[in-house]
Amino acid sequence: MIYEITKDITYDRDMTPETLLPIMEDLKSKGARFLTISVKDVSETDVELMYHYEIEDHVENFHMVVPKDKPIQSITGVYIAAFIAENEAQDLFKVTFKDLAVDLGGKMLKDDISPSTLLKSATGSQPPIMRKLGKCREECPAMVNIPKYIREVETGDPTAAYNTILDRAPIPAILGRVCFAPCQEGCRQEQETKPIQIRLLKRSAADGFKELNGGLKRDITCKAATGKKVAVIGGGPAGVGAAYHLGLLGHKVTLYERANTLGGAMAWGIPKYRLPKDVMNEELMARLDEVGAEVKLGVEVEDLDELMDGYDAGFLAIGADKCNSLRCEGEDSEGVLNFIDFLTAVNVRDETPDIGNKVIVIGGGNSAMDAARTAKRLGVEDVTVFYRRTQQEMPASLHEVQGAMEEGINFDFLSTQMKITPGKPLKVYFQAMVPGEPDESGRRRPVPVEGVGSTVEADTIISAIGYNVVVPASMGVEVDRRGRIAASETLKTNRDKIWAGGDAVFGPTSVIASLRDARIAASEIDKYLGGEGLDEAVADLSEFVTRQVDIDDLMGLPQANIPELFPDERVTSFIEFEQCLAKDLAVTEASRCWRCDWNE
Repeated sequence: MIYEITKDITYDRDMTPETLLPIMEDLKSKGARFLTISVKDVSETDVELMYHYEIEDHVENFHMVVPKDKPIQSITGVYIAAFIAENEAQDLFKVTFKDLAVDLGGKMLKDDISPSTLLKSATGSQPPIMRKLGKCREECPAMVNIPKYIREVETGDPTAAYNTILDRAPIPAILGRVCFAPCQEGCRQEQETKPIQIRLLKRSAADGFKELNGGLKRDITCKAATGKKVAVIGGGPAGVGAAYHLGLLGHKVTLYERANTLGGAMAWGIPKYRLPKDVMNEELMARLDEVGAEVKLGVEVEDLDELMDGYDAGFLAIGADKCNSLRCEGEDSEGVLNFIDFLTAVNVRDETPDIGNKVIVIGGGNSAMDAARTAKRLGVEDVTVFYRRTQQEMPASLHEVQGAMEEGINFDFLSTQMKITPGKPLKVYFQAMVPGEPDESGRRRPVPVEGVGSTVEADTIISAIGYNVVVPASMGVEVDRRGRIAASETLKTNRDKIWAGGDAVFGPTSVIASLRDARIAASEIDKYLGGEGLDEAVADLSEFVTRQVDIDDLMGLPQANIPELFPDERVTSFIEFEQCLAKDLAVTEASRCWRCDWNE
């Protein structure tokens, strides 16, 4: 950006119009990065120009005074990015540049009266070093500083990486195993179909931290006690995340969870082979212990009036755990299970239910994949997933579907359940469907083929077509038409001093999105209680990052494969089938990052 010199700036080197280009070419050969140009009227006839460059870990300034009535040599032949500053200089100071690669003819500014430029204006005597958050970070719901922790993994510092993640997402060991990684869709190397394995690097940081420190709990210092008390209702990721942030801010937090274990949907819904429960419990308790939060398990809160008498603020993170109906005759028959009851029995109570040798799973999301793959690990020989749309329209992640197929799970697409006949075995009549016109989701609406269908037998049918929220009326919070808690952008409910977030507000969502809500709510509650809230996500200008030497070489490096047990081995037990990247492989994978938050 161009900006006017308002104070004297120390400069490192004088230039003349004759030495301008040779100096620019020399800077280019040394890898210097063009930042901007500062301009000042020094007289009626002359103008002063200051060219600013980032060289290694500092900024150097190059100075020149030239007549206004003579064209100034453009440096865009050396640094094409300079066209913005040179065009703005033409607009603001009525100078001209010759050989300007992109000449906008004095129309760089949006408005002749209000000189608002295409870039944010700068103030002060030193030109800013322009940085971005990074597209990967912008795609992360919690705005984790992904580029920074990738660099910390690359330098072999898992402790620093773990703490960087924790700043905005307090459960890296869990996320490194279960996050659906929207950040990877934002990775520039997604264009080459091999984005950085960001989720795996998160696990590398967490597992590396645990190995170095003998556990996941840290010795940290919270802000001075405020004397304020906050109740958090719900022990899932949103509740634990909010409790952690509020505790860091100096508030006394009590967390209430109606189950006898923490985790919410992570506990009952994510199979043990994906998220070992000892890892989950250790990390959740580590965060709560670090901030001195009191945890009350097996306590169900329904009457907020009675509870809130002793608290200054409250956060509702009660989750969602009501299964959707199959909407077919006979769904209440013996042997028809909902996936929440089924997965809870296996994941939470460590039961091994006898579900026979032939199981049907109805649904197309990740919950259906979890139910099917869990059934396979219980020794079921024949597991088939029935889904009413096509494979391409399944909401389940591609990785989950591929994993299920590798494990020998069958799929029957374009089939909708119409009637379940009780008995041993159960009988299900499936109506054949064909894709119709797109619906509001953008997917093609399945249309029945009249008179075409089939009857299938099964020992057990597992319903896995999603779930939703049930908010107790006794809580006295307003709900929307879908029965979810109604909350503002700041997650404030209609009730005084009550905020809400997670699945209870937005419906079944992701762990990382729940952590986003936790931080928003904690910040807003802190402000309500007299604090300043939590910091917004900004580029860290205190960290200097060198550019990658050769992007072409980086593009030639292969993407790290996800280390997994072979399918025939992993289906024999509930052992965690995805392994951590080896340390040297994690470093190599992290080194593939383009550092595009610093070196565009």
